[in-house]
Amino acid sequence: MTRDTAGQLEGRTAVVAGNGASITELEPGRILADDFIIRVNNFFFEPAFYLGQRVDLAFMAGDPRVAPFMFETLYRCRQDYQIAGWSSHNPRVVRAGQRRFGALYQPMQYRDDSLRSEVQRLIVKYQRQPTSGIYAVLMAHALGAEKIILAGLDFYTGAKRYPFEPGPHYRALMGQDLGQRGLDHHLHDLALDLDILKILQARGQCQLLRARENPVLEDLTSLAPLRAPLREGEALQRPRRNPPVDWASRSGIYPISLLKFLRRGSSLMRQIKRF
Repeated sequence: MTRDTAGQLEGRTAVVAGNGASITELEPGRILADDFIIRVNNFFFEPAFYLGQRVDLAFMAGDPRVAPFMFETLYRCRQDYQIAGWSSHNPRVVRAGQRRFGALYQPMQYRDDSLRSEVQRLIVKYQRQPTSGIYAVLMAHALGAEKIILAGLDFYTGAKRYPFEPGPHYRALMGQDLGQRGLDHHLHDLALDLDILKILQARGQCQLLRARENPVLEDLTSLAPLRAPLREGEALQRPRRNPPVDWASRSGIYPISLLKFLRRGSSLMRQIKRF
């Protein structure tokens, strides 16, 4: 049984916070403690609580084969974060999340069927998928947010990809250059992401804002205003002790070493086929 979340954010501000390195540079007052916080994928590796410890919705995506270990790592961080719910657009990722977080699952939604069709049309046009952050924006829009602040959505344009260093398991599965390389063009297209944001902007159903200066978003969003100063004790950014440095080595009886072995074998077979 799933919860009815339609209109959940009516009149509220939602923050969609990605894993870009700029998440460390947010100016106090752009995001407030009572905003609805949506975090994306591997936020639990962050060395500090850049947006506090409350996560109203975790949007989980990425490689579904890695998802069991991503959820297991998040589960081991449950003392650090208060997770109120999670979602994903990928059925395989949803299945992976049910083991640890089944009761908190919320289905991925669109505001209406027309928007769903427009997004699918763009996916066919570009032959790529939106990034996880854009799916999370669509979810915030579906929940009825009046304003959506984009934070840490750098679109892989910076010199550093994340505010943390990917660990050995992470690099072995996703590439040794992961921390520095840009957009994975075989999976995503920046034009696709921006076209989806343009559609949302043209609909006029919510205001798109950015948490800091970002050349990619400059023409599509306004800078989120500095709002009422935080009372003492409400500051979002806080220090953190002993964050995980890599994905969990096991999910249930499934060791991550097996996935690494299968991934190496698949890579070897592709190389053999080239000759």
